[in-house]
Amino acid sequence: MDIMFLIVIIVLLTIAVILFAVSRKYVVEKLKQETNIDFQKLQRRYLIVYCLACFADWLQGPYVYKLYKQYGYNEGEIAVLFITGTISNSLFGTITGALADIYGRKILCISYGILYSGCCVTKMFGNFQLLLIGRMLGGISTSILYSAFDSWYINEHVNYYKLPEEWLNNTFAKATFFNATLAILAGLLSYFLVSVLEFGPVAPFVTAIPFLITSSIYVVSVINEHYVRNTKSASASVKKAIILWMTNKNIFTLSVVQSLYEGVMYLFIYIWTPTFDVLKDSKPPLGLVFSSFMLALMIGSKIYSILLGNSFLDSKKQLQLATFVASFSFLMCSLAISNIFIDYNGQQKYYKVMICYFFFLLFEISIGIYFPSMTYLKSQVIPEKIRVTISNVIKIPSNVFICLALLWIYFKEPNENVIKIQEDQEPNVDFIFTIFVVCFIATLITFIFSKIFSKFHSESFKDIIKRHEIEV
Repeated sequence: MDIMFLIVIIVLLTIAVILFAVSRKYVVEKLKQETNIDFQKLQRRYLIVYCLACFADWLQGPYVYKLYKQYGYNEGEIAVLFITGTISNSLFGTITGALADIYGRKILCISYGILYSGCCVTKMFGNFQLLLIGRMLGGISTSILYSAFDSWYINEHVNYYKLPEEWLNNTFAKATFFNATLAILAGLLSYFLVSVLEFGPVAPFVTAIPFLITSSIYVVSVINEHYVRNTKSASASVKKAIILWMTNKNIFTLSVVQSLYEGVMYLFIYIWTPTFDVLKDSKPPLGLVFSSFMLALMIGSKIYSILLGNSFLDSKKQLQLATFVASFSFLMCSLAISNIFIDYNGQQKYYKVMICYFFFLLFEISIGIYFPSMTYLKSQVIPEKIRVTISNVIKIPSNVFICLALLWIYFKEPNENVIKIQEDQEPNVDFIFTIFVVCFIATLITFIFSKIFSKFHSESFKDIIKRHEIEV
């Protein structure tokens, strides 16, 4: 089993290397960007701190579910832990986002390493209350990771250094690529710590702490911020962000895409491990599986760069591509895990799970396309003064979606539809099938709304051109 996943990793790595060579050859305005000292220095600082922050986050990815199971918690209790993190992300993330828009983003980037380290410390203990506190800290930290760092960079790039906005694509594509590269290393390292050295599933969380502290130290010592303070209060910033979110059709349609797509990503984190648990007698190494996912994500980021660099597809079209591929992947997973084509008996379990694994990889490729396109498009439609606040506000629907899904898991009868992974029980395949169907419907909606956003954004751009022509 391990050999098969190593072969998959080698094949994916070969594809990634080929795509990397192609993208280096065809990136638009490459020479101009490489000779601009300000751009190179700013991009390098952003990528270093962002990769440090993400590496620590990725280290924890493969073994969250397994750690909770080792401590003896059932699926309902695990769902409560996940819900706590989601609610924390919504409530505290919005507040901290408003504070960042008032006082600057640097302080929030510093806080990320400190808060997330506290989250990792709680993982060393099996106490449920401590784990709940850890999930709260983790929820705040992830809201910072996916809003404050990008917002700091966009402000420096556009408002201070006055660099071309099109160059943002280059930075965000690189960030996704390096992020995926480090995630692969994180998966391999976590596999080595847990399976080879047999330190247990808590080891990756302990290992993440030095990287988190280093990220905070780097921000303090190296990162500069040129931010014009927002004089509004935190409550006023949140109110303005909510009104803008509800009334601006570009922001609203884009937020629907982000909410559902990233909600599905969160459910995927919950469901991919139980899917492999169907193979009761030959479970794959989770670290290697996670590394293969990240290689697929890396391939997606290179596809984004190549398509953009050759002017095949702009960011709006690539967002549509990402959502379509995600929807198709979960449709095929739903069909594969069900009994529509193959009866769920004997050795056929293996083929069902392997088909799902293939489309899991395809979904990860779509994520590699999604992240740079979404980050760039948000930079185009969200005002700078409330960028972090609104970035967290538009995640609220996503967190509601996640909470509803996890609450549904929690309230299911424990002997019927809850996933079971004890030694003498098999996971409930009907339950896994239902989650796949939910993911398919959600990603299908994201595809529809990505097309709607593209239409609205194009119309808005035409209106701006017309107003400019009239003024001239």
